Amino acid sequence: MLLEVSNLSISYGNHPIVHDVGLSLDAGKVIAIVGESGSGKTTVIRAILGCLPNEGHVTGGKILFDGKDLVQNTPDEWREVSGRKITMVFQSSGSMLDPIQHIGKQFVEYIQQHEDISTEEAEQSAIAMLAKMNLPNPERIMTSFPFELSGGMMQRVGVAMGMYFKPQLLLADEPTSALDVTTQAQVVEEMMQICRKDNTAIIIVTHNLGVAAYMADEIIVMQNGHVVERGTSDYIINHAQKDYTKELLAAVPQIGDEVHDYY
Repeated sequence: MLLEVSNLSISYGNHPIVHDVGLSLDAGKVIAIVGESGSGKTTVIRAILGCLPNEGHVTGGKILFDGKDLVQNTPDEWREVSGRKITMVFQSSGSMLDPIQHIGKQFVEYIQQHEDISTEEAEQSAIAMLAKMNLPNPERIMTSFPFELSGGMMQRVGVAMGMYFKPQLLLADEPTSALDVTTQAQVVEEMMQICRKDNTAIIIVTHNLGVAAYMADEIIVMQNGHVVERGTSDYIINHAQKDYTKELLAAVPQIGDEVHDYY
């Protein structure tokens, strides 16, 4: 088992946010965590990467990654894990980059922070990774500022950086929510192809049950910090038991009598 989260509870200051969440994930598998805003889903994956904001802290439970409890990690141990073994793609990759530095400079610095190679080697490796994400003219992307790229292109850059070191686990926080439906499909498919090739496990946080159904082996439904339902994608989409899950399914846009799926 690559990742095993058990009885995870998280608070911000004195306010409990997540209560006794558990999940298990093998290499190459995908879990989707779905729920409305404020359900605690993003807090869970931030805890896995050790990047809870402000006064966020784990108050109970374990996060076992390759048999080691990440909750007990020191800062040096987090630096060893983050960026190489576990990476994250955020909802808006552009907001995570310096707006006044070229994409290439930031990508090269990211590579050299974790790998002892020359700047020229890092540049060529970055260009090759951008090409894998089907970005047109990756050399031009390297010399562009973040604000010069479209939302879809920027998300592809974020995925390229997140997948560069072939991590064992990719955490994706609403990676396509700001994109149009066509671009969503392209970005998700490209991300899935790379992950399948490298046998990377994925936890994706999304409010889009179409994306969840397409990507995930298992779907976990969260409400108010609790897991209210879980199961295979087929089970959740076609045989959901909880009223809250049924409400989420009912919120998927429909055209005529058919659900307007991810595609």
